[in-house]
Amino acid sequence: MKMLFRWFLPALLLVLAILLLVNYHLVWTLGSNWFGKKLNLGDLEPWQGGTIRYQIPYAQDSDSQYLDLYLPDTDAPAPLFVLVHGGGFISGDSQTRQTQFMIQFFRDRGYACASINYRLGQEAPFPAAVDDVKAAVRYLGQHAEEYGYDASQIAVWGESAGGYLAVMTAITAPDDFEGVNAIGETDGEKFPTPEIKALVDFYGVMDFPSMKPQFEEQGIPGYVLDIANSWMDKKELGFDSFEEFWMQKAMNEWTQDETNACSVNFYASTPRTQNTALRVLVCHGDADITVPTAQSRVIADILSDTYGTDRVDYVEYHGYGHAADAFYSEENLSMVDAFVQAAFQAK
Repeated sequence: MKMLFRWFLPALLLVLAILLLVNYHLVWTLGSNWFGKKLNLGDLEPWQGGTIRYQIPYAQDSDSQYLDLYLPDTDAPAPLFVLVHGGGFISGDSQTRQTQFMIQFFRDRGYACASINYRLGQEAPFPAAVDDVKAAVRYLGQHAEEYGYDASQIAVWGESAGGYLAVMTAITAPDDFEGVNAIGETDGEKFPTPEIKALVDFYGVMDFPSMKPQFEEQGIPGYVLDIANSWMDKKELGFDSFEEFWMQKAMNEWTQDETNACSVNFYASTPRTQNTALRVLVCHGDADITVPTAQSRVIADILSDTYGTDRVDYVEYHGYGHAADAFYSEENLSMVDAFVQAAFQAK
């Protein structure tokens, strides 16, 4: 046993050294994910700066269709920041760690914050989550006077799967994804969709079929992706990936229409997605082994072509892994705040 232990550590170091020489980028990427700095997450309560309303239903098809609302004490109606959590469409809720970082920062800077809960894939497949978030935004627009925020100043943020949902919500036409009635709506009569002025996407997945080739181009082998995404139980889901589970169909069986229907890139490149007020901020880390960085680079380019380069900003963070706490530092969120305020003030 002593002999085994004596040789184990040198052998491990030798393997790591060889791997480092062969693929420095891979080792650096893994290290960035394993040793990223953690931030302290405070408590949402008590909050002396305003009022919290938990689990307000926005639709009546499911108990999952609710939102949490944080209303700061302000003299004038506060701008509204709509927050959409991530989790691969199969996990998470309105109180995820990343969402709580956003809530604590922005509510204390005078924003009303609405954190959206939506149906996960286990309950309802695509496009249910998109339908839910769009219904929630219509509900929020309709009830602004009741709750006391300013529906003419709306920003939407999402991270990972929530980034997908946030972008879909902001860029698709009002009659796209209207399969859910918000409370007070009927199938034939929907509330007006409020104008979204600022869209913030953190490391969102945008186009499912392109993920694998983008990772290959990034030099991330399949076994690393399997380890990074081992939180997803493939046997339990019955599919090899979260996107296949969400679509309830193996990707190699998707038709072109099905591929287009779930692709943010498809909607972003079509004329009907035009929103004359919209400004877009896309942020991603170059050490992401859950969603390829290229997903954000490509969508930023497409949106720049669709809306104009002056309306789209792309920020790539060196050494940030997927959903890293570093995204939520005061410095980074202050940058987001400045972007949103500029979008509100733009003509």
